[in-house]
Amino acid sequence: MVRSALILIAGVSVLAACGPSPERSTGSASTGSGAAREGAALRVQDTQRPEVTTEGISRDVVGWAVEVDEAAGAGPSDKWTFEASEYRRIDILERQATDNALEILVFMLTRDNPKPGADGMQVSGRLRLRYEWRGGRWVLRQIENLTFRYSVGIAT
Repeated sequence: MVRSALILIAGVSVLAACGPSPERSTGSASTGSGAAREGAALRVQDTQRPEVTTEGISRDVVGWAVEVDEAAGAGPSDKWTFEASEYRRIDILERQATDNALEILVFMLTRDNPKPGADGMQVSGRLRLRYEWRGGRWVLRQIENLTFRYSVGIAT
């Protein structure tokens, strides 16, 4: 008899554990109607767009030019034009998104491909990239130089 009771309790416990999980609260009480919750779910789904990756950023900046200062402050300002063939390392530091805009703060390191015997140039620092959602994709609209600076003759 005790054995049957233990088997019955174990069976009920297994069945209870296999049921659907309860809804979890994120800290606020849910008092909205089902339609309001459904509308919120649709808005979240509508805003789901492809993520802008470091690989995508590397392609997007090609052809763009940024005014850069010399890292030590001693040299003249110059324009750096991103080329497809140059080395780039990109780290995404922050993302801020709105309905149709995306702002990404990155740390980027890039360098040119100098000719033999010429000094190489390296550029690194923080850039703010502003994207706009157009035609079903993210389009780069602006590059803001925050701390992007160049140095000559330094190879990493």
